[in-house]
Amino acid sequence: MSTGHDDLDAWKRQRTVELAFELADSGRYENFTDIAYALQFERGMATAQALIDDPDMRRLLNERCGDAREKLAPPPEPSIVEAEPSPVVEAVVESSNDHAELPQPAHFERAPSFLRRALSVVWRSGVKPVSAGDLNSAAS
Repeated sequence: MSTGHDDLDAWKRQRTVELAFELADSGRYENFTDIAYALQFERGMATAQALIDDPDMRRLLNERCGDAREKLAPPPEPSIVEAEPSPVVEAVVESSNDHAELPQPAHFERAPSFLRRALSVVWRSGVKPVSAGDLNSAAS
């Protein structure tokens, strides 16, 4: 009856190797040692390590573990070079109405025609230009 026992041993070994490959390919295990531990203590296969413990199997399981972890690893983030913020330069516009005056006849020539005609009428009517000084001295 040794053939029945040999068949059972062959089946156990085949099943252990298949499970070891599944665990290695899952990406959850670091190496052969982790897989042997998982088979023995998590799967209840007391003889698992003895069935898969040879140099070629160790190497193969370690390679499969590494390959599976690489596939599961998130892709590297693209390197983003953050530019230094440009200094904000604010333009300071100094303005006051102290120098305000009515346009002179020479300015009319550059103005659009409807505006030029309107200002020409005002200019010819003799309206005296108002200066800022006149506004400041007005009685309140």
